[in-house]
Amino acid sequence: MADMKAAAVVFLLTACSAVMHAQNSATTSGDVAIRISAGAPDYCLGPFASNRGPDDITLRLRVRLRFDNHGSQTIFIPHGYRFIWRMTVDGQNEPTILRRGGGGSDVKSLMALSRPEAGPFWTVPGGKAPSSTAPELTVLKLPGTVYDEEFVTIPVLVRSSGLDLRGKTVHIATTRDFSSITPDVVEKLNEKWKDYGTVWARVVESETMTLRIPEEPLTRNCLKQ
Repeated sequence: MADMKAAAVVFLLTACSAVMHAQNSATTSGDVAIRISAGAPDYCLGPFASNRGPDDITLRLRVRLRFDNHGSQTIFIPHGYRFIWRMTVDGQNEPTILRRGGGGSDVKSLMALSRPEAGPFWTVPGGKAPSSTAPELTVLKLPGTVYDEEFVTIPVLVRSSGLDLRGKTVHIATTRDFSSITPDVVEKLNEKWKDYGTVWARVVESETMTLRIPEEPLTRNCLKQ
C-alpha cells in the first residue's frame, strides 16, 4: 500500500510539472511589446464582409502595430508569424475571434542570408548603443519607429444573428506567434549573426485598444471606391 501511495505522489508531481511546463511555454514575452493605434474608422453598409445583409454594418479599421524592444540588444523579428485578432465587448466575458491566420518563415532562405537585415525581418533596436566595432546595419530604425500595418474588420450590426454593437465599447487585441522558427534554427542564426543582434522568435500579446462604437455610425458603401 505504501508503494502504491508513493507511486501516486510521484505521478501527481510529474503531471503537475508537465502542466506548469506547458503553461510556461505558452506565456507571452515581456521583452517585446506591441502597441496599437487606429486610423479613421470606416463604417461599411451592406455586404462588405461575408454573411452580411444589405442593412448590416461592418467597421473597417486600419491599425498600426508598433514594436517596442524593452531589451538592450537589437532584435530581428521574422515576418513569418501566426496571429489571432479578438474582440471583447463591455459586459461580456467571452472574446470574439475576429480573424486568425498567418504562416511560417522559409528557414532555408533565412539560413542562406549573410546579414539579418537583408532578409524578412523587422529590425528593432534596443536600449543599448551598438558597439563601435560591430558591423553597421543598413536598415536600422530609431526606437519607437518600427511598425506594421493591416486592416481589421469588426461586425457592428448583423441583423440575422441579432448582433448589435452600436453604442457599445469594445476592446481589440492581437496575439502574434513568431515561433515557427524552431529554437535550434534560432540558435544557429544567433551564432551566425551574433555581431549584429539577436533573432527574436517568440509569442507576444499586444496591448488592448478600446473603441466606442457610435449610436448612429456614419456609413457608406465601401464596395464603391
